[in-house]
Amino acid sequence: MQSKEYNLASAWKARAKTRHTVAGIRTWHVNLNPRAMSSSGFAKGGERHTRIHTVDLSQKPTSQTGHVDWRGPFAAQAGALIVEITTDKGLKGYGLGGGGLAGALIIEKHLQQFVHGRDPLDVEEIWDRLYHITSIYGRRGVVIYALSGIELALVDLCGKIVDAPVYSLITDTPLLKIPAYATGGDVGYYAENGFSACKLPLRNGLAEGEDGFAENMEMIHAARDAVGVETELMTDIYLRWDVDYTLRFAEAAADVNLKWIEEAIPLDDYAGMAQLVREVQPAWVVSGEHEFTRYGFRELLRWQAADMIQPDISWAGGFTECLRIAREAAAEDIPTWLHQAGTPWGLHLTACLPIPCMAETFGPSRDGVENELYRLLRPATQDGFFSLNDAPGFGVDLDEALLEAYTVDRL
Repeated sequence: MQSKEYNLASAWKARAKTRHTVAGIRTWHVNLNPRAMSSSGFAKGGERHTRIHTVDLSQKPTSQTGHVDWRGPFAAQAGALIVEITTDKGLKGYGLGGGGLAGALIIEKHLQQFVHGRDPLDVEEIWDRLYHITSIYGRRGVVIYALSGIELALVDLCGKIVDAPVYSLITDTPLLKIPAYATGGDVGYYAENGFSACKLPLRNGLAEGEDGFAENMEMIHAARDAVGVETELMTDIYLRWDVDYTLRFAEAAADVNLKWIEEAIPLDDYAGMAQLVREVQPAWVVSGEHEFTRYGFRELLRWQAADMIQPDISWAGGFTECLRIAREAAAEDIPTWLHQAGTPWGLHLTACLPIPCMAETFGPSRDGVENELYRLLRPATQDGFFSLNDAPGFGVDLDEALLEAYTVDRL
């Protein structure tokens, strides 16, 4: 590969009082969602209640099959992956990736051999190397989930080696008090708890027909009534619609004054997304939660297929990659609102973004079901804001016994 100049590494090395090399990498596939069952990775769209579904392989698929959800990085079956990297001097860095045992296998059998013995401060160069050597089978999906976990653990080490919070490695003017928006179904409750913006997921798509469309309209109008006119309201579709359905919904919901409509149509339909950006006004059309690396986001920007982008710091490539993505988007006046911003990793990046934004959290629970590890990795808000402290790195230190307690399975 062509050699590059890595300015972040040069600056960080100048600040470091000691130098370290990577001595070990470990992973844990953990359950951060107490409602999730480890025996099932999928749920049918259109269901009004969470249930376990089995797949009958003897039955042929039909055109009536509903949308299938992957329950995300905080479900046991989807595969939250904690990555721990230890240096020769005993310092530990932690990252959150995805892919479960598949991601762990990629790290153990391939990626770790290119990280051992390296200086963690060379994180950008290590990222480029790992991306290159996996490009024949990676570039998207599980490989980038695994790479994200490694990169975040390395950046955590960078902060700890320099003895400074990660945000201070990027900017002298971080946003240390970050406004939060809450995602979930109980939007009225979130507004009552101090959130100035709420996002409502809509579960009905093409498969649910006219009844589903009518219910979507009832839900979004009820949400507006619940939060009042002063609270910003957004909606997340999770790929259930097509262009025509989205245009129809946007027109019917014009009186709701939505801030944005998120991931309404299939991910690779850049032309469809670009059409929505042109025709849906004034609500933003947003995407990027399931896009990967600067290369994927350059396609979104080239097509002008999003009014705002949402890279996930634990999926899209990690801290430095998402920072690069945000800077490239800002150069075209496109803001970045991270997916999973309300994690220690996401908050540090949000504090450094070139265009200020809010950070997502999953709305406060009335019944307090979140488990101990989940709470540790999901900082709490106060009066609708996240606050960052000056702990070194991302401020993450995890007890091995706690990780073992929530481990789902092992290689």
